[in-house]
Amino acid sequence: MKEKIAILADSGSDLNNVDPNMPLYVLPLRIIIDGKEYIDKKEISLKEVLSHIDHKKVTTSLPSPKDIESTFDQIKNDGFTHVICIPISKGLSGTMNIIRQIAEDYQGLTIELIDTKNISMASGFSSLEALKMIEDGTDFKKIVQNINDRLTLKKVFFTVDKLVYLKKGGRIGLVSATVADLLKIKPVITCNDEGIYYTIKKQRGYLQAVMQLITQTKEFVKDSLSYDIALMNSDSKLDLKELTKKIKENLPNIRNFSILPITPALAIHTGPEALGIAVSVNQL
Repeated sequence: MKEKIAILADSGSDLNNVDPNMPLYVLPLRIIIDGKEYIDKKEISLKEVLSHIDHKKVTTSLPSPKDIESTFDQIKNDGFTHVICIPISKGLSGTMNIIRQIAEDYQGLTIELIDTKNISMASGFSSLEALKMIEDGTDFKKIVQNINDRLTLKKVFFTVDKLVYLKKGGRIGLVSATVADLLKIKPVITCNDEGIYYTIKKQRGYLQAVMQLITQTKEFVKDSLSYDIALMNSDSKLDLKELTKKIKENLPNIRNFSILPITPALAIHTGPEALGIAVSVNQL
């Protein structure tokens, strides 16, 4: 029987503007505001989330086992035989572990999970690559192998205006966020080899931190011949046209460039004025 392959991502992968005809299914994270639950991006916008985070109790929750099982049912009913699950890092979210638990007992689909050890479009780029390989007729095992082999060619560097949101979400341990905010020290954050946030640099001032995003991306791509860049934005007040110009001047081998909003569920942990550069190297 011929393989018919689908991709399952989650909303934390920040996949935007993907052709609806592509075999992509996205599990939405959940947002809870003062006890009321919303489906990430579908029932609440980035702007709405940011308007609430300083005044209400705002948290996130994972897709439920029922959500995952019903999504597998839909994939199977749509005629697919194989599914590659590419959620955000299991070091930052429990989504992958829940998917694994459901997948172990699920009948009727061949299911493979990939830990991108990344977040936002640094995770989403893997799904886009997998979709392209499906389109090109690559077989299931080869797609899984290729995606795993290319994980280290993807990265996201981001900064936030205030550390308090990451601290609230338990994403930076016991970092002294208050002192850092008073001193206007801004971190440049990425994911380590285990897929957990760590601060790669600290800069005095937001603009300096944003410029450091470009420096870190430049160091990451080195002399690569081609790479895709996504500028991830959570309501930054910076002139993004001017920033885009600086990015393109410093990174001349960009194949595809986009400016994308981060999904509301991620914005809860970054707050407003978070900016990130996600990069995927195409050719070394």
